[in-house]
Amino acid sequence: MNRMTHGALVTGNTEEEINALRAINPTFAFGFMFSDLQSDDENLLITSLDTVHDLRSLGATMVDPGLVIPGIHVSAVHTFLGQFVDHDITLERGTRNINLSEPTPLSLEEIAQTIVNSRSPNLDLDHVYGPDIDGNLSPRDPSNPEKLLLGQVAEGQGLPAGKDVWNDFPRLDGRAPLVGDSRDDENVIINQLHVAFIRAHNAVVDRGHRFDEARKLLIQHYQWIVLNEFLEQIADPDVVRTVRFRGTRFFNPPARAFFMPLEFSVAAFRFGHSKVRPAYEPFNNVQVAATLDLLFRPGRTLPEHWIISWPSFLDPENDDRFPRPIDTSLTRLLTELPPDVLNGQAPEPNLAIRNLLRGYILRMPTGQAVAKAIAIQPMTEQEIISVAGKFSGQSGVLNESGFAARTPLWFYILAEAAFFSGGRHLGPVGSTIVAEVLISVLRNSTYSILSDPQWSPTLGATQGLFDLEDLLKLAGVF
Repeated sequence: MNRMTHGALVTGNTEEEINALRAINPTFAFGFMFSDLQSDDENLLITSLDTVHDLRSLGATMVDPGLVIPGIHVSAVHTFLGQFVDHDITLERGTRNINLSEPTPLSLEEIAQTIVNSRSPNLDLDHVYGPDIDGNLSPRDPSNPEKLLLGQVAEGQGLPAGKDVWNDFPRLDGRAPLVGDSRDDENVIINQLHVAFIRAHNAVVDRGHRFDEARKLLIQHYQWIVLNEFLEQIADPDVVRTVRFRGTRFFNPPARAFFMPLEFSVAAFRFGHSKVRPAYEPFNNVQVAATLDLLFRPGRTLPEHWIISWPSFLDPENDDRFPRPIDTSLTRLLTELPPDVLNGQAPEPNLAIRNLLRGYILRMPTGQAVAKAIAIQPMTEQEIISVAGKFSGQSGVLNESGFAARTPLWFYILAEAAFFSGGRHLGPVGSTIVAEVLISVLRNSTYSILSDPQWSPTLGATQGLFDLEDLLKLAGVF
C-alpha cells in the first residue's frame, strides 16, 4: 500500500477495504462545507480539456523566482505545525478515480463512494498514538509500557550540542517508521516535531501519570496550542474570535455524522505550501546545509547530525527562518519534487499543478462562489491580477483562461491572503473555512478543552500558559 505524499492520494485500495474503513467508523468521511454550490455549474470550473490545460499553465507560473524572500514575522516552526495538524485530522484515501494524467471531475456519487478519511476528524494525536492505516497502535517502550517507544539516531557526523541519541522514530529494519502516520516521516522537521510529542508524552509519564492520563493531558495541551497559538497566527484574528465565541455559521455537522470538508483539505488548508522556504540553514551546530531537497529524507533512520536545533525555528526575530508570505507562488523546489518524494504517484513534479488538478477533479467551487456563499464581497478580477502580477506569466494565464473571474479555490485563497494582509495570514474566505473547521473539529474532539470552560494548561512553567516552546521544553528538546 502506498504512502500519502505531496498532493496525492494513497491508492490501490479495494472497494472492500474502503467499505471496511467505513464500517470501523462511519464518521471518517469527506463532504462539502458548501454543498449547495454543487448544484449549479456556474459555481464550478468549466469541465473541459481547455480548463485542464489552463490549470497546468497556471500551476507552471506559481514559482517564486528568487531564493531571497522577505518573510513574515512568525516563527518558522508554525509552517510545519500546520502539516502536523493536517496529518492528525485528514488522510484522503481513494480507489482508482483520481487521475492527474487525465483529470476528469468526479460525480458527487463517485466522490462519496471513493474518498474516505483514514484519520479521525479530531484533534486527538492519533497520528502519534495510532492506529496507523493498518490498525496498528504506536509501540510502547518495553522497559516501561506507560511510555511510547523512541528510536535511536544513526551514527553520522556527531551529535549536535545538548542532544541525545533518542531522537528518531522506532523503525522496522531501520526504514519504515512505526508510528500512527508515516507521512510524519516525509521530511526531517516534521519528523522531529513528531518525536518531540513522543518525548513529551514520556515526560508526562515521568511526572507520575499512567499512559492514558498522559495521553489525555498531552492531547488537551496540544488542543490549547492549536486554538490559542497556531490558529491566531494563520487566520484573521477577528474571524477566529467571532467563530470561537459566537459559533460557526457554515460548518455544523452533527457529531454522529461529522465529516471533513473538501474545501478545507483540498484548498484552504493547503495555504501552508506557500509558506515553505527553500532552505533552513544552518540546521544545527553540526549540519549547516539544510535545503529543502536535503530535508526530504523519508523512510530511513535519522542520522545524528540531523537532530533539529529548535530555538532558531521558534525565534520570531530570525530573518533567515521567517516563513514565506502566503501568496500565489511556491518555492521552486516544491515545483520540482523528486521521484522518491512522489513515491510512485502520478508523474507530475509540480505541487502547484497537483493541487489545482485535484481541486478540479474533486469539484471545488470557485473562490468567488464561496465568497458569495459566506456573504463576503468577492475579490475583483483586477485585485486578483494585481497579486498575480508579481510572478512571470501568471496575469496572462489568468486573463486568457478566464480564471480571474472564476478562480480555482486554492489559488483564490492564496491571492486574498496576499492582497488583504500582505501574506501574513489568510484572508476572509480562507480564514472563515479554516477557523470554522478547526474550531468545530476541536469541539468534536476527544477530551475537548472547549467542553470545559474552566480547563487551563498545567504542564508549562507558568500555570494557565502553554505554547509550542513549552511543549518542546517539556520534551527536553529545546
